[in-house]
Amino acid sequence: MINITKRDGTKEPFNADRINRSIERASIGLSDPISKVTQVGTDTQVTLYDGITTEELDQATINAAVQNIKEDPEYDKIATRILLKTIYKRVVGDYENPNELIELHRESFSRYVKNGVIAGILDVRMEKIFDLSRLASTLDINRDDLFVYAGLSSLLNRYTIKDKNQQPAEVPQYFFMRVAMGLSYNEKNPTEWAIRFYNKMSRQEYIAGGSTNIHAGTSRPALSNCFLLEIHDDINHIAKSVADVMKLSKASGGIGASLTKLRATGSPLSSNNTTSSGPTPFAKIIDTAIRAIQRGGKKKGALCFYMENWHIDFSEFLDWKHNAGDDYLRMRTANTAVFLSDEFMKRVEGSANWYMFDPKETPDLNELYGKAFSKRYAEYIDLAETGKIRVFKKVPAREQYRQILVSLQTTSHPWLTWKDPINLRALNNNTGTIHMSNLCTEICLPQDKDNIAVCNLASINLAVHLKKKQVD
Repeated sequence: MINITKRDGTKEPFNADRINRSIERASIGLSDPISKVTQVGTDTQVTLYDGITTEELDQATINAAVQNIKEDPEYDKIATRILLKTIYKRVVGDYENPNELIELHRESFSRYVKNGVIAGILDVRMEKIFDLSRLASTLDINRDDLFVYAGLSSLLNRYTIKDKNQQPAEVPQYFFMRVAMGLSYNEKNPTEWAIRFYNKMSRQEYIAGGSTNIHAGTSRPALSNCFLLEIHDDINHIAKSVADVMKLSKASGGIGASLTKLRATGSPLSSNNTTSSGPTPFAKIIDTAIRAIQRGGKKKGALCFYMENWHIDFSEFLDWKHNAGDDYLRMRTANTAVFLSDEFMKRVEGSANWYMFDPKETPDLNELYGKAFSKRYAEYIDLAETGKIRVFKKVPAREQYRQILVSLQTTSHPWLTWKDPINLRALNNNTGTIHMSNLCTEICLPQDKDNIAVCNLASINLAVHLKKKQVD
């Protein structure tokens, strides 16, 4: 006989009918529910063992539904609803029917906010400037049925507030309301705006960016999502950049970092009459740092290194994401992206050579784009061929492009980004050259030695806004 261990530690015999009823409730509205209940119930029972806890039993049922999604997408709904049931019971308590669950949500909301403030997790403004009773009456748990399993699982694991055991401490509708409240502090009518934000998000018409979802409404509300910084060829600035990356990662920021300005391996150092170790060792320090510091305690840090492919150490950069080789020369956490110019692509098309330089000797190339880059690049080639450049490399442009594509195919890196189209089409290109994109390669903002670019994200769910093939 298999016994189930309840949350209070007592045991009771396994009751297959109880499990089947739970699966049956999760199958309401689906096609052929009887066969689905039978399938999930049977798959669940073969995984049970004596003494299994109720939480483990719920997870076994969820796993049984998930493994059948490939056969019928409707099993996704079963998995989602059972996962929701487990979160409801953990956060708001046991319930007998949907109406009781609705009341529990509303009755527990004020307590959730007040306890969060007392524990130092939530901002004191969450309790002071909002009409909590009105917000509680706005909560609509029927919108939880809009989730798919992957989305709900991601929300619970990455974005909800956790308890001391690292279990979600808020149900999905509390999450949406917390974020909505955190975005409404400075409005004239915070409660009204929180309701407006809540309705948009809980209907999944749009969702805020990751950092906003994690921190909005909390006692440390760092809401910005992406940061772009350029690392300059100066030991003090390199050290500052490492510290900046650690702080931004701690605040759950995604980071883009350009290394193009760092001088090449073997480049002379006038300060101590030695030579530079190149970009790789400094990149490795940052790669280790983002692995050590989890973003907001939810997930490990994330960063993308950018380099222009005329840098003489670019070949080494291409190897950073390969599994084989010296681990000291590999980036195990950070991503990589190459910032390609039109000049390079013209040389690929024309089967011409591509010259690679030490940024210490060609410092202005990083700041130029378009025709100005091509003109200056040609001048540096003339200097190199006449012996007026200390060190350079010359390779067939097509061969380097082939190496880039082979690396992209085998390691998914480096990502391809395009310097000239980005800068030529930038609406704010009067503020300086854009040297990189962000972690996800979709934000392009200017930055310099003293200024880190910042972006705040939100995603619009276009599918929800399409009505008869028209945008609402």
